[in-house]
Amino acid sequence: MGVCRIPKPKDPVAAARAEVVELLFSYVERLRTHFESVAASHDLTAVQAKVLMFLGEAEPMRCVAELLSCDPSNITGVVDRLQDRGLLMRSEDPTDRRVKILHVTPAGIRLREAIGTELFRDVPGMGALSRSQVSDLRNLLATLCATEITKPIGAG
Repeated sequence: MGVCRIPKPKDPVAAARAEVVELLFSYVERLRTHFESVAASHDLTAVQAKVLMFLGEAEPMRCVAELLSCDPSNITGVVDRLQDRGLLMRSEDPTDRRVKILHVTPAGIRLREAIGTELFRDVPGMGALSRSQVSDLRNLLATLCATEITKPIGAG
């Protein structure tokens, strides 16, 4: 897939921001492809790998669905396949039997660690950056992510 082309505004400040957004979209696409490749190398779909990577000690299934921005019913099949492989266990919440709690098994923890090692060993493009540049990039992205949106879209 090519680079997302964003119309360039005439204002130089807005044009520079548009270029940053375009570059971020392009880089996120490279990261998505990298993640999918690592997941596939372990016979997982990207969604299965995300569930395994993002699941804490024990989480209600609905929390995992929220984390992945999907309906809880859509996560059931993913969890079934991970459970069939012995990577997750599902149990009932002792206070509410309707709530299913997910637990990563020891095999799931080992696979999660292997995926993490492979995923972060060779992040696309980051090998060309110095430690200082990676640190600067991390700080800039953290600042962008921490910035609250206070104005409605379209407000001046």
